[in-house]
Amino acid sequence: MDGFPVIAFHGAPGSRLERITGDSALWETSTRLIVVERPGYGLSDFHEGRTLLDWPDDVTCLADTLRLDCFSLLGFSGGGPYAAACAYRISERLIHTALISSAAPFTVPGLSDAMPPANRALFELAGEDYQAAAQQLAGVANTSDTLFNLLEGSASPPDRDILASPEFRHRYADNLTESLRQGLTGLSHDMSLLARPWGFDPAEIRANISVWHGAQDNNTPLAMGEYLGATIPACRTNFFPDAGHFLTFTHGKEILQTLNAG
Repeated sequence: MDGFPVIAFHGAPGSRLERITGDSALWETSTRLIVVERPGYGLSDFHEGRTLLDWPDDVTCLADTLRLDCFSLLGFSGGGPYAAACAYRISERLIHTALISSAAPFTVPGLSDAMPPANRALFELAGEDYQAAAQQLAGVANTSDTLFNLLEGSASPPDRDILASPEFRHRYADNLTESLRQGLTGLSHDMSLLARPWGFDPAEIRANISVWHGAQDNNTPLAMGEYLGATIPACRTNFFPDAGHFLTFTHGKEILQTLNAG
């Protein structure tokens, strides 16, 4: 569709089929949403040895191909650090960057303490050996159904309400199935990049940026959003006491309006 271009980075796991919000919010804000798969997910080739700071070059290539001089970015959950890397490296191309339910550096003490212990342990393992993490995931999350069950198991009450929606379940199941097209290596390697040092300091980001985070987020705890909001200079923060991880489905229109306005 035509409209204001917003390049979106999906969660971990995720794919180009991930719907960041409902269709009505896209139409009402005249947003052209472009969801980009990272290496190892869906149709995107796995890339051994890549880093977070390789990603801005990929995004620049995509934008040039689409003839987008300037655009906004949306990074959801595990996609947030990739949006932050772009804000750090290619700020001159960006109108606005939104970090939604975003992961923060796991190397900062205390930020991951409120995560479910099993999730935190898996990220720690991925940071040391992503192939070992893939093997461990294979025992519990090798299909879209088992991945969805893991999401439900750690969900807060606001997220359980969203996950229970038949429309959400159908769309998200397709997204999770596509994320596993190449197996679990893409996910485990993605997790390893989030768990290791990012290669840049969020305090050095000079882009127009905002943080959106729910206080009842069990996947990426509120402490992560608070850290990003306090560390990134001139960052606008939006914290929601009654929202969980999937707040794009309750505040999507507001987020898109901010991305369109700059």
